[in-house]
Amino acid sequence: MNRPYVLVNCATSADGKTALPNRNQLRISGDEDIERMYKLRNEFDAVLVGIGAVLSDDPKLTVKEKYVKNPRQPLRVVLDSKCRTPKDSLVVNQTAKTCIITAEKCDTKFKNNVEIIECAADEEGLIDLGELMDILYKRGIKTLMVEGGGTVIWSFLKSGLVDDLYVYVAPIIIGGKLTPTMADGAGIKSEDGLISLKIADIKKLGKGILVHYKRL
Repeated sequence: MNRPYVLVNCATSADGKTALPNRNQLRISGDEDIERMYKLRNEFDAVLVGIGAVLSDDPKLTVKEKYVKNPRQPLRVVLDSKCRTPKDSLVVNQTAKTCIITAEKCDTKFKNNVEIIECAADEEGLIDLGELMDILYKRGIKTLMVEGGGTVIWSFLKSGLVDDLYVYVAPIIIGGKLTPTMADGAGIKSEDGLISLKIADIKKLGKGILVHYKRL
């Protein structure tokens, strides 16, 4: 397999939502799942999000010493085809190295812990994931943790690049037909396009459950 191993990790409400109807961030995971996430993140070479998650949530994508003693910070990867990452966003702070993947020239000047890498775009104008996997693999990234948002997760699933999928399901209902979900994007056009998974494990975690899926 000449690409990184890819694990998707996310949290949803019981009705599959990942934020409030107005797209504002909402804490869905319980304390136990947050601890699990940080320990898992510490094991990966790189952690990836899309620009939508950066603009709405402003994540650090680092590992907290509260959960992992002497953490080794993974490379932070941001899919940002139009180079919209703010210079003051937490994902480019100097706690760890960051790669911003763009589909066009980026004139923003970041600090020296940030590298801008140009990558081809797909037919939708998004980062071409096949080329991205090749770029990351050649740079020594053997394990990649994808944390969102919904469009990014959908793109990885649609492209057949997800090896394992962990979904923490909280016992809450958010509702709203336009509320963000785990896998936003165009969706399938017919039953033939269904993305089939198998359930590897289900366990109770705090007040919610953690479902581990594997690709068929």
